[in-house]
Amino acid sequence: MQAISNEDLERRLIQDNPWWDFNISAETVFQDLPKRDVFEALLHRLKDPSASQMQILGGLGCIGKTTLIHQGIAELLGAGVPREAILYCNYATPSFAFTTPERFVNSALARTGFNRDSDLYLFFDEAQYLESWQEKLQELVRAFPKARVMAAVSCGAKNQHLPPLNFSEYLRFRGLQQSLFGETEISEEQSSGGGMTVSPSDIPVLNDAFVEYVNSGGFPGNLVADRVLRRDLSGYFGIGDPQGLENLFAVLARNTAMEVSIEELSGVVGVAKNTLRKYLDFLEQAFLIRRLPRLDRDGKPFQRAVAFKVYLTAPSLYAALFGPVAKDDKMFPRLAETALVAQWAGSATEGRLAYASWRGGAIDLMEINPDTGLPVHVYELDWRDEYATPGSKADRGPQELTDFVARTNRQAKAHILTATTARLGAMAGIDITLAPLALYAYWMGRNATGPDGSLS
Repeated sequence: MQAISNEDLERRLIQDNPWWDFNISAETVFQDLPKRDVFEALLHRLKDPSASQMQILGGLGCIGKTTLIHQGIAELLGAGVPREAILYCNYATPSFAFTTPERFVNSALARTGFNRDSDLYLFFDEAQYLESWQEKLQELVRAFPKARVMAAVSCGAKNQHLPPLNFSEYLRFRGLQQSLFGETEISEEQSSGGGMTVSPSDIPVLNDAFVEYVNSGGFPGNLVADRVLRRDLSGYFGIGDPQGLENLFAVLARNTAMEVSIEELSGVVGVAKNTLRKYLDFLEQAFLIRRLPRLDRDGKPFQRAVAFKVYLTAPSLYAALFGPVAKDDKMFPRLAETALVAQWAGSATEGRLAYASWRGGAIDLMEINPDTGLPVHVYELDWRDEYATPGSKADRGPQELTDFVARTNRQAKAHILTATTARLGAMAGIDITLAPLALYAYWMGRNATGPDGSLS
């Protein structure tokens, strides 16, 4: 029996590293694809000697991590980094399963004049398929003290989270951002009504784009079941029943933006509660869902957390499972809320979201100040524009919203996110901002990564 040799590895590495061939130009390496908002910040961290030697990029499978890596490689080549000082290895390749990163690098260096003290750029894609990948990459950076390392994983890392395409990026990729907003930055105050940089006549155009984003979003959601649920990734994390995991994910997707409980899920999916918790942890670690904690009517956490609110990390995952949804469908308001929550992904405030529910009342969404534990932004979603429709909610006003703000923090900003209505109002001494949800989602996505494209 023959073992995998260094020559075998080198042939496969040459295939994955075409820039080693001096006939390949930097422009051929994913150069023409549009770049995500976070690209410049991630590239800066990779090159910055004061930053960590190893950068870990986590994110949902098929979300664009590989493209981001190759765009970074193209930038390095264009900046004059020696071609053979750059190594790319994808651990989803079966022949790489038992090969350590250090062996890869040594095999690559054997054909060059570089050594352990050289300036190297090392990229390891789908690194979660390497057993004990974090420990082995740490061994690599100790062995190559001047190497800059980036590892992309589809499960289990929160270091740097590449979120699904946000609404701002979607509009930019579609060529709609400039036509709707021009070159001007839009502030939160502008997004809320008077002073908007988008014309009211453009709100229908914005909403149509938002509906497209919710249903497609530039994300190949139809690949998720194959790449994450049915493939061996779940097995790597001790999931012995991929069918049960897939059933759970389908149920959660159907209930996105709704409150669910372990008890209910266990009964519907037919999985024991302890196993169910393990599956939920995996789905969250694989960036497929996120759970928001439940607060009571005073904005306090429950002593025993028996329920939570679940969201798909990308609303287009719903369309991939159940088909696209029209904007007047009864399901669409929940998908709009899912899309809104997705705009926080990857930002410094992502972990501050919560919701509240109690007997006879609920608050859709809120952002909590981590220092005080008080809500600072409180949201009610009104995709049907019912507060602007005579004879509906307009008659009684946003009673629950204003009562909650008055009980918890009168300085909190109260928002009602609508389909088309934009104005300022007040009730019971509480100021309320009514703003189109699509416009607010654009503002959130535009600002989640910071003005320089960095993850806030």
